[in-house]
Amino acid sequence: MNPSGDPAREERRSGNEIAVSYIYAARYEYSDVVLQNDNQLRLFPRSELGQTPLESQLWVLPPGIGKTTRDRFGNVVQSYQVTERHTSLVAATAGLVSLSPDPPAFNEVGLARAVEPPGATELTAPSTLIDPGSVAGLARNIAGASDALLETVRLVTGWIHGEVRYIRGRTSVETTAEQVASTMAGVCQDKTHLALGMLRSIGVPCRYVSGLITGQRGETHSWLEFLHPEDGWLGADPTRGMVLPPAQDYVKFAVGLDYSDVSPVAGSFISGGSTREHAVISTSEFAECEHRLEDALELLDGAYVVKSEP
Repeated sequence: MNPSGDPAREERRSGNEIAVSYIYAARYEYSDVVLQNDNQLRLFPRSELGQTPLESQLWVLPPGIGKTTRDRFGNVVQSYQVTERHTSLVAATAGLVSLSPDPPAFNEVGLARAVEPPGATELTAPSTLIDPGSVAGLARNIAGASDALLETVRLVTGWIHGEVRYIRGRTSVETTAEQVASTMAGVCQDKTHLALGMLRSIGVPCRYVSGLITGQRGETHSWLEFLHPEDGWLGADPTRGMVLPPAQDYVKFAVGLDYSDVSPVAGSFISGGSTREHAVISTSEFAECEHRLEDALELLDGAYVVKSEP
């Protein structure tokens, strides 16, 4: 990766915004030849308050045919079909975003003003991986005495941060909020699902967010956003125990009701075999970099490999 001093990039940013470069790379190994591979990628930064996408690149090996659309949540979706015979697939993206270092503006409001606003029914209702009713009792125990929105979010977020252990390998992408409440263990996705379920059971409209933590190397991260009646979408991260972090802390890729709406790579393939193993890794840094495919492949060499069950 080579730092770039291109002055044109400076002109696209305003005020005191900060440039962040990122790479995401995934590799899938198959036990037999794949004849056709169809995937949808949600790995492109959203354009909204506090975050401005400046550049993006996509590499898929073997190459195929792609089409860009937007889903019902406004996420950029790249559909990609590979028909060349292969036993390994690599999908990688890289880009540059401009982020605000300022914390979001907000006012504390009464909980009664925030719960179940008109048009937000879906954001408080059950979704594929979250049944708010299954964790309603837990939510009442933790935040039932609060009558203020931000206080309620802080109570739920802080409790999950302190009580739900971060343990890899205990859960999967199909683990529900109710199961997380039962085992009290999981990763960022699981903590986010539990927080969403608890807040929705109280009537707070909220959504799942997928993206990256700036300045870190790892996999994708997840957190939540809740709808403030005056100030719009505000963030909270139960994994890190943070409420209202500045936009510079994250690169936001996609939003939805739960993980099933925002999976970074989702799809299917035609083969006599199955996925043998996969590896995913990402990195982001406070710098302007010219990324190449070789950088993504080098990053994958140090990725955590997950082997599939026979």
